[in-house]
Amino acid sequence: MITDNPAAPAADGGRTSTCRIRLNGSDEQFDVARNDLLLLSAIGQGIDYPHNCRVGVCGRCKTRLLQGRISPMVDFALSPLTNEELKDGYILACQAKVRTDLLIDVQLGTQAILPVSMVASRVVRWRRLPGEVIDLRLQLESPLMFNAGQYVTIAASGSFVRRSYSICDAPPDPSGEGAREIGLMIKRLPGGEFSEWLFAEDRTGTRIWVEGPFGMMGIDDEPRDGLCVAGGTGLAPVLSIASDRLARHEATTFTIVLGLRSQQDAFADSYLEALQRRYPTRLRVLRILSHEPADSNWSGLRGLVTAALDDALGIDYRAVSAFVCGSLPMVEAVERVLLRQGVPASRIHADKFLPSR
Repeated sequence: MITDNPAAPAADGGRTSTCRIRLNGSDEQFDVARNDLLLLSAIGQGIDYPHNCRVGVCGRCKTRLLQGRISPMVDFALSPLTNEELKDGYILACQAKVRTDLLIDVQLGTQAILPVSMVASRVVRWRRLPGEVIDLRLQLESPLMFNAGQYVTIAASGSFVRRSYSICDAPPDPSGEGAREIGLMIKRLPGGEFSEWLFAEDRTGTRIWVEGPFGMMGIDDEPRDGLCVAGGTGLAPVLSIASDRLARHEATTFTIVLGLRSQQDAFADSYLEALQRRYPTRLRVLRILSHEPADSNWSGLRGLVTAALDDALGIDYRAVSAFVCGSLPMVEAVERVLLRQGVPASRIHADKFLPSR
C-alpha cells in the first residue's frame, strides 16, 4: 500500500538515496534516507517529534501528509487514526517508510527531547515480587538523563531479544549529570522470551544493554492536580510521574487508581507506601481488584479499573491531568470514561502496553 499525493511528486523522480522532509508553514527541514521510518529517523537526528509507543498504537505521532509518498508498515485503517483523519491525509510517522520528498504538517517541540543513548549496565537488584513481577535495578556504566514517565529498551549482553520497560524512578536533576541507576518492574509473560529468561534464575551481576530514553507520557508538566490510572506494572511510569510532580509542584495533589487481579498480585505496596509517607496529605492511592474471591477479607473496591472512575472519586475531572498506563484494552476503556467525565482530551496522556508478540 502506498499513500500518494500525485500533485507533488519528488523533484528527482525518486532516484536519490535521501529524501527532504519539509514542515508546512516553516523553514525547518531535515533529510531521511529513502525507505527509513519517518519517526525513528527524526528522533535519531535529535528532532523533537511527538511520539510515545513507536509501534503504531498510541497515535501520538500522527502527521498530516500534504505532499509526497510513504509506504505504511501497517494498515492505517486499523490504527488509532479516525476515518476523518484518514480522509484528511493523516499518517502515523512511526509506521511510515519515506519514499520521496515530503511536505508534512506536525507540531514539533512538544517535549524537551533528550538524546537517545546506548548504555551498558549490570543488574544490582533482582527481586521477586508478588504477582510474578521482578523488581529489576540496573547500575549504569554511564549516566542517563530521562524525563518522568519515559521508558528504555533493554537486552541482555549477547542477545538479540530487546524489550521496552518504563522507568519507575523519578527523573534525575536536569542540572546534574544524569541517573547512575534505574529501576524497572517486569511482569512475567508466559512464553515471553525475555521475561521467561529473566525469571528463570537470579540475574544479579548480568550485563544488560540499555537504550533510551523514549516516550512522552509525562509531557504535561503544568502545576495541576493529577489523576493516574494504572493496570499492573503500568504503575511504573505513574510512580515516576507522581514522584516528580509532587516534589516540584508543592500545591498539587495526586490520586493513583491501581487495578490488580487480586490481593495476591499486590507487588507494589512498598513503593506506594513510601510515597504516601512522603506526601501523606497530597497523595491518595486506591486499589481495585477485578478477580478477588467473593468470600475473601478484601473490603476495598472490586471490578475493572474503570469502575473507580465515577463521581464518588471526589475529584474535579475537568481540572486534572490524567496519566493512564496498562494494557491496550484497559487504556482505551479508561480514556473513554475520562472523556465522558470531562477530562479534556489534550490532558489525557497514555502509555499502552503491548506484548512483544
